[in-house]
Amino acid sequence: MSIITGRGMDRSAVSYGLEGDRQAVLMSAFAALGTIAFSFGDTVLPEVQATVKAPSQRNMYKGVSLAYGVITITYLAVAVTGYWAFGYAVNPFVVYSLPGPQWAVTLALLLAVVQIMGCYQIYTRPTYECIELLLARHQEGPLSPWNASMRLLITSVYMLVVTTICCMIPFFIDFVALVGALGFTPLDFILPVLLFMAARKTPLWWRLINCFLAAAYTVVGVLGCVGAFYFIIDHARTYKLFADL
Repeated sequence: MSIITGRGMDRSAVSYGLEGDRQAVLMSAFAALGTIAFSFGDTVLPEVQATVKAPSQRNMYKGVSLAYGVITITYLAVAVTGYWAFGYAVNPFVVYSLPGPQWAVTLALLLAVVQIMGCYQIYTRPTYECIELLLARHQEGPLSPWNASMRLLITSVYMLVVTTICCMIPFFIDFVALVGALGFTPLDFILPVLLFMAARKTPLWWRLINCFLAAAYTVVGVLGCVGAFYFIIDHARTYKLFADL
């Protein structure tokens, strides 16, 4: 869609230069590091591996390699074509940059909703489980009237609250960068390296590589936090709650 739209636009009006002062451009790059970490991070991989059939390590490696290969190709395709079509003015959510056709934009938004609904079930499962341990009647079956209605009420209220908060904050992309920098970077990119070094005795050169990776991702996390906080503070001065951006 971006390619079709871009070919129909006046290409001379598309700018690929960096707009804004030097500080804003630098902070945009920092915040982008957090957003990228959020996009590629996945804190549920260890739990998934625990359910993979033996040999779990080999099968998990194949699955993760295939999954991240598809993800990388998809992300690059959207990013490259979106930037080519709209230049520096491309919206962080590229669908909003598309002028039409309306059915295609609507379809893209519906697919995004489907994806988010799936992500909800994955990333909120620990929260649901903690609440169910406190409120569920364990002597009854999981589909008993009390447990079923309690589970439906909890999940519905939780999703409603989270969705409302997201709608209240028009610059939610800044919080995505913050979560990526503060949450996903340490858990997905730094901690596994440190655990690997603690669990295995490796040659010195291999340990140096791991130390470099841990240090590099630490820098990424710190810079991502700086950029995210910069834009959260800056945008909070301008935007209002429930603003339609």
